[in-house]
Amino acid sequence: MTSNTPTNGGSGSSTKVDCTRANQNVWLVKVPKYMAEVWSKADGSGIVGSLRIPMNSGPNNVSFHLAQHLTKLGESGDIPEKHKFVMSDFRQTMGVFSETPPDEDEPSESTRDKIAFEGTISKRIDCRPIQSTAYMSMKMTDIKKALKPKRTTVFTDEKVSSFRPVNDHSSMNEQAEKKRSTEKRVRSERDEVLETIFSAFEKHQYYTLKDLIGITRQPVTHLKSILRDVCNYNLKNPHKNTYELKPEYRHYNKSDDTSESS
Repeated sequence: MTSNTPTNGGSGSSTKVDCTRANQNVWLVKVPKYMAEVWSKADGSGIVGSLRIPMNSGPNNVSFHLAQHLTKLGESGDIPEKHKFVMSDFRQTMGVFSETPPDEDEPSESTRDKIAFEGTISKRIDCRPIQSTAYMSMKMTDIKKALKPKRTTVFTDEKVSSFRPVNDHSSMNEQAEKKRSTEKRVRSERDEVLETIFSAFEKHQYYTLKDLIGITRQPVTHLKSILRDVCNYNLKNPHKNTYELKPEYRHYNKSDDTSESS
């Protein structure tokens, strides 16, 4: 029996679903993590173990026996072979679908994956290990691995490159500079700012606005208003975009002016 399900493309195409096993009941089994890991390592036969159901017994007497070759593949040692199934009724309506890639050897087949409805879930089962020596040994190995520190101290006779400690790292200097630049500048009295400006120009003839801000530590608008009164702003090379004192405020000789310009 098959069923045609329209696709989302809206082009009229459909996907066939094999419903021959629609009346089949299936079990939803929850297995331990270590068992799921070894199941993924099974060979091409797909056989991972056997299910044993004693005659004339209750549902909770069902046991699962892991394939012998898989018990040796555990990451924490040998895995216990025998596990018990704890069954309970599944009160939701859920089904199981399978998806199989198309067979490349049959070009007549559709390029889409084959979808089949495998049955309706009737039981929920917890696969639990039986308390045994093998199981306790495996759990003890897991606990020791979890307690093992990820980093260990190793003594070595080889020469190890040492680094000389540095007082100021570049990242720290950048943060300090950024903090200083973002500090709120308090407007000082005009005479105090003029005194600082004249003192700076006694050392150098030309300053950029950024340099003067750092020297005076004044707000930009306040500083510019003072500089317009006592300084000239150069718009031409060789001292483009710099400030110098107006001639009436200069206290250096003409020869000094010439040497600074050169």
